[in-house]
Amino acid sequence: MLALNDAEFAAVMQAAGPIHPLQRDAFLKALAVELERYPVVGPGVVHRCAAELQKSFGVVAHSETLLAPTHRARQAGR
Repeated sequence: MLALNDAEFAAVMQAAGPIHPLQRDAFLKALAVELERYPVVGPGVVHRCAAELQKSFGVVAHSETLLAPTHRARQAGR
């Protein structure tokens, strides 16, 4: 079972932030599987694994992750 300290968990959640919301769960599961391969998990391993996995998942534009769906719809109508 994978155990992360607070800093490592925060790094994982930060890495998941730009992933499209519909793919975020799959990203987190894939990252957990990857991290379980290492006997010792630290911040460097978390960062390297997350960065590599981000390449295979849909990264959304920064504004899409910050704005609520209704807010995006209003912007599109301008």
